[in-house]
Amino acid sequence: MTRRSVTIRCLRHSASAALLGYCALAQGAAFALLEQSGSRLGTAFAGSGAIADDATTIFFNPAGLAQLDHAQAVVVPSGVLISSKFNDVASLPALGQRLGGEGGDAGGWNLVPAVYASAPLNEQLAVGIGVNAPFGLKLEYDDGWIGRFQALRSEIETINVNPTLTYRLNDVVSIGVGANYQRIQAELTNQVNYTAVIAQGLQQLAAAGQIPAASIPGLITANAGLEGHARVRGDDSAWGYNIGLMFDLGTATRVGVAYRSSIEYEVAGSARFISPTVAQPTGAAIIAAATAPNGALATGPASVDLELPDSALLSLRQGLGERFELLADLAWTRWSSVQELRVVRDTGATLSVTPEKWNDTWRFALGGTYALSNELKLRAGVAYDEKAVPDSTRTPRLPDVDRTWIAIGAHWQTSDMMGLDFGYAHLFSDDARLNQNAGNTLASGALIGNQESSVDIVSLQLTVNF
Repeated sequence: MTRRSVTIRCLRHSASAALLGYCALAQGAAFALLEQSGSRLGTAFAGSGAIADDATTIFFNPAGLAQLDHAQAVVVPSGVLISSKFNDVASLPALGQRLGGEGGDAGGWNLVPAVYASAPLNEQLAVGIGVNAPFGLKLEYDDGWIGRFQALRSEIETINVNPTLTYRLNDVVSIGVGANYQRIQAELTNQVNYTAVIAQGLQQLAAAGQIPAASIPGLITANAGLEGHARVRGDDSAWGYNIGLMFDLGTATRVGVAYRSSIEYEVAGSARFISPTVAQPTGAAIIAAATAPNGALATGPASVDLELPDSALLSLRQGLGERFELLADLAWTRWSSVQELRVVRDTGATLSVTPEKWNDTWRFALGGTYALSNELKLRAGVAYDEKAVPDSTRTPRLPDVDRTWIAIGAHWQTSDMMGLDFGYAHLFSDDARLNQNAGNTLASGALIGNQESSVDIVSLQLTVNF
């Protein structure tokens, strides 16, 4: 057996460990973005599929367009402030590496824009279109932090174009259908522990009798502190659909039911590895073999099959007197579509398989509005979001936990033509326990501690009637 063949075989597990962080691609998608409406944010999105007082209903329940008497254009810029800080408890360094710091605040401000337009064609038909971002994530830890071999930068963006057609069957029932053209792009990075790559190569070489076993500790010490960088970029486009029903039941009662389909992607792009300069000859030979064409750490095309989940929504709007509305939502999302994530080369070779075992989630929301006058309406709401990610597979790319929403908002009808909405929500969550080694403590270290996270959302909305 040649020295080169032994080296390549022994590095395959290290390659999987290096790419394991990139398997978190779908985990950014567990941050499903509801920030599609400034008017709905003020009630914590309670009643979002039933209230239908502006064109943002295209996203939540397209049947709601039947409730709009005028053509509308709506612009919604939302700012999302994420705070996510790791607090170390008992983390372990990777082989040959220093432990590092706690990573700082990985969050920051993010803009989530949305625009909508709708128009009634006659008493039965209405059309509309929405452009928004239904999934997204951006977290970036400080260089040199404890979990750098598992995650540094995680950025996932989607854009969704949603043309819609609505038909009023009668005075009680309306139905709406929409097509969804959705595009996803992602960039995920982490450091790679090349000292561990060399150590595993040395063990295989010793087992093959190519170097004495007694030389391994000294060679590892000679190659200590070697770090490189890995980056995966990818994108894809796919189609889905959404459908909704709305029931006007009289006495100010309205019920909405909506469904949004899953969307299947093959996120294709490249995995790029930047290796360090290695002065020690044996270590340099191991790294050269691993990074050569077809090597375990070679730069080249890679892809991940990913199914973003379908979801269903039941909403209620109940008028109580002339000024108050009671709003409620029950939403379900099939996050169990993410059971494993498999990274493959363009040759079909599997680089890594990561079990995820995500769970379906429920969301409960209750809110209300109060009309101070014909021009001014106040809103408030609370909600509870279940986490999708089990404790056992939680990673620093997505430290997902249950969340509780508190929201307030207001609507000001400045004229018959123009309305302004404001919404604010704060999302509370318990600290997330992290105990993650990405499958290999020698390669990635053991990240053991607590992730402290919170989210603040501010939305503005301009609605113009024509």
